[in-house]
Parts: sequence; structure tokens; C-alpha cells
Amino acid sequence: MDERTDGISRRQLSILLFVSALSPLIRQTPGMAVQSAGSAIWLSALLALVPLPLAGLLLGRLLRKRVPGEGLGGVLLRVFGRAGGTAAVLLFTAWTVFYAGFVLRAGADRFVTAVYPGSRPWLFMAVMAALCVPACLGRLKTLGRCAEIALPLLTLVFLFVFLFSLPGLDAANLAPVSRVSAADAARGALWLLSTMSVLLLLAFLSDRTEPGPLAAPFNRAFLPLGALTALLCVTVVATFGAKLAAEMHYPFFVMIRCIRIFRLLERVEALIVAQWVTTDFLLLGALLQSAAGNLTLCFPKLGARRGAVALSSLALALVSGALCAPTAFSLRELSRTLIPIASASAAGVLVLALFVGLVRKKI
Repeated sequence: MDERTDGISRRQLSILLFVSALSPLIRQTPGMAVQSAGSAIWLSALLALVPLPLAGLLLGRLLRKRVPGEGLGGVLLRVFGRAGGTAAVLLFTAWTVFYAGFVLRAGADRFVTAVYPGSRPWLFMAVMAALCVPACLGRLKTLGRCAEIALPLLTLVFLFVFLFSLPGLDAANLAPVSRVSAADAARGALWLLSTMSVLLLLAFLSDRTEPGPLAAPFNRAFLPLGALTALLCVTVVATFGAKLAAEMHYPFFVMIRCIRIFRLLERVEALIVAQWVTTDFLLLGALLQSAAGNLTLCFPKLGARRGAVALSSLALALVSGALCAPTAFSLRELSRTLIPIASASAAGVLVLALFVGLVRKKI
């Protein structure tokens, strides 16, 4: 890959996907899944591991015949034709911008709930949007390198949290699985898969990824995320029990608040929550870069003004974030309804694209 181009390696793509997906993972896990699965949430996490390699293979198959500079958007244009493909790409773009607004709103709510109770979320949204301006105007390669730097730090954070949470775990909270709870666990697995479906939106960054097969790079992000999801579910539910965890908005951060380190540092949640500014930043930057790339693909005349297109996408995301959920309650309802439905629909479109592409011999 030419270092002078705005592109990333397949390794950087995997790391960017993984680090970016940590933002919704921490916010929504175990979330709705534990309300469905109860103490069998650990089984939900194991069941969610099964489809993840299939998702990687699906994306890899769609992109198998891509030419340099062509990504998932270009494949959709090839499979569905110019008119149908443009419509599909624009729908994905609209959802990407809206989801970026949801990330802004959810990130602000997380700070208000976990660190600064009683504060207004709009200030946090504005600050995060301002931080994302360089990501909009900069190169995708820069985001890839930032993800490489952030990965070891975030790994240490997880190791720290899980290590110091061990004394508070109670295996009795992970009850044996019955036939009824197994069905609940299957429903819980769908919620967990919905949380990780943001990676489908970031797959459009494949147009600026070095040539080569992408099934393995996608799976290098999917599979560790699935394993981390299982570990989070087990740790949170073993700490609080399924009933109490289901009533918490952010059980992971409540668990962090309970951590004590040899009486040297009584509260560590503010320090750790601040680390998630990095994941929010990388996720938002990747989403906005993806949206800008899709728009310039559909409207080539915008190619010379990609930075302005990305800033416009950021402005639209900020507006949608401010309007989509005026209250914390409406934000949680949005997480419960529209977000998983739209995520499932996005996955369905890609499955349809694979079927149509195979029939038309376009992939």
C-alpha cells in the first residue's frame, strides 16, 4: 500500500474496528440481553460467538473481487446497479449519520450518569463534536494509527478492571440453564449481536484499505469482541446478579465504582470513563469518514470537498443527537427499539446483496 495515500492496512482496519466497537459494547452490555436471558446471560454470550465468524465471512465474500479503491459501497453499486446501489448506499449513509448522533448523545449520557450527575448532556455533546473536527478533516490513516496506540492502553484498562473485580464475583449468580432459560438465552444473544453490528457500518471503510482478502481482518475484530462480550456478561452478572444488573443503566460503570485498590485510590471510575472518550472519538471519526466516503461515491463531484462533506455529516449528527433523545428515558427507549431494528435491517441488506451478487455473478 502506498504510504502517500489516505489508506490503512488490513491490520489497522482490524484494530480500528475493534477499538471503535468498544464504545457501544461497554454502554450496552449486558443491557437488554440480561433482561431477556437473566442468569443465563453467559450462555447468550457463547451463542453470540457462533454467528460472528459468519459475519466476517459474509463481508469477506462480498469484498472478494474488489478492485483498488473499491469498498463495500462500490460492491453494492455493482450488485444492485447504479440506481439501486446508490439508494442502498444512501440509506446506509443516513443510518451512519444518525447512529453517529446517537453515539454523541449516549456518550454524554454516560458521563452524566457515571461521573457528573445532574449535569446537562448538551455540553458534553458539543465538546465531543469539537474533538471530532480533526478526525473529519484528517486522514483515515491517522485514525488507524490512533487505534493502534489506544489498543494497549485499553487492554490494560480491561485487565485492571477484571483483575480487581475478581474478589466480588459470586458464581451462584450464574444459575444452571434450564430448557426455558435456554430459549431466553437465545433472545439475549440477538441483543448482543445487535450491539456489535456497528462494525457493518464501518465495513464501508474498505475502499481505503490495502488490497487483499478481508474475511480474516474482519474476524480478527469480531471474535475478540465476542470473547470480551462474554467476559463482560459473566463478570457483571456474577457481581450483581441478573435481577439487579437488569435494573442498572450502566452496570459496568457501577462495578467499576465498587473497585478499591489497596485503599490507595478509592474511586477509579472517572479515570476509566475518561478512557472511553478515546473509543467514542475513534468510533465517531470512523463513522463520519465512512459517511463522507459514501457520499462522495454516490456524488463524485463532492470528491474534491470531502472535508466539507465530513463536517456537514458531523453537524447533521450533532443535530440528530440533540433531537433524537431529549431525556435519558427516551435514549434508553431508542436503544431498545430503533437501534436494534435498524441494525438487523442493515445486516439483512448485506445478506440480500450477497444473494443477488451470487445470482448475478457480480461478486
